[in-house]
Amino acid sequence: MKSTRSLMIVSLVGTVFLFGCGANNAASGSNGNGSTAQTTQQASQGTSSASDKSNASATDIKSGVAKMLSVATDLKKQIEAGDEAKVKSTGPQLEDAWHSFEDSVKAKYPDQYAGVEKFLDPTVAGSKISPLDKQTLSKLDDQLIQTLNDLAQKVQ
Repeated sequence: MKSTRSLMIVSLVGTVFLFGCGANNAASGSNGNGSTAQTTQQASQGTSSASDKSNASATDIKSGVAKMLSVATDLKKQIEAGDEAKVKSTGPQLEDAWHSFEDSVKAKYPDQYAGVEKFLDPTVAGSKISPLDKQTLSKLDDQLIQTLNDLAQKVQ
């Protein structure tokens, strides 16, 4: 959401700037050759910035998915071991990791976003209850891991 707003603002400012430069050259009676080169250069710089943001968000998604997979795998081991205290502390870490990049996923991969949300919320909630329902929580965690692996495949 934040990256979408930033991109829209940059695009709007760039558009206003480009139209403003064109109006200035037309009013001054210039032949436009220099301004066309400048406009092309400015437009390509704007595209580079958007591309850089896109690459940055893809990198953020990849690292976020890797972190979530690590936490989900640890949670799986703790569930199998029946270590309720560690499960209760590890479960919320999934949500914390997800918050760091969920807006990028929501914008770029809405289907995968819905899948992660579908299994993340019950997994985190299940990790907080006592006594643990090891079978259900293990199944939810497996489904979350599968969904995260699918997202990782999509990002590459």
